[in-house]
Amino acid sequence: MKKVQLLSRNTRIHLFLIFTSLLLIIVPVLNKTPTQEVTEKSVIAAAQFLFLVDTEEYAKSWESTSEHLKMMLTQKAWNEQIAKIRSFLGPIVERIHQDISYTDSATGVPAGEYVVMTFISRFELRERVIETITLMLDSNDQWQVAGYFLR
Repeated sequence: MKKVQLLSRNTRIHLFLIFTSLLLIIVPVLNKTPTQEVTEKSVIAAAQFLFLVDTEEYAKSWESTSEHLKMMLTQKAWNEQIAKIRSFLGPIVERIHQDISYTDSATGVPAGEYVVMTFISRFELRERVIETITLMLDSNDQWQVAGYFLR
């Protein structure tokens, strides 16, 4: 019966450090970080959208959404759903930006460029809500909301 020789402690530490270093290089490439210009323009679009929702301008918020979202949801349905959700939450108290990512390839959505932003928010009637906004670059090079999710 052969004995299996275990790797020395130093070898295991070195392998761990190499693996960790590779992760630090590979993960940002997989989770694409948007350019400064994309970040600035998409953050402005998201802020304008959130302002409209926060001030109960639901019809105007629907108008700022992408054509793809408008085809999936009528303005009336949008208004009803947002009003229902926001009445359950109450007015916004605090919103903290958590994450932003960029992709130009996603399954199940039209081809294009997307930015996904996540916020940790506190509402009057709910202490912790995760708001996720997906923005899509339209044919006029404008960022428009393609999805708004709360959990």
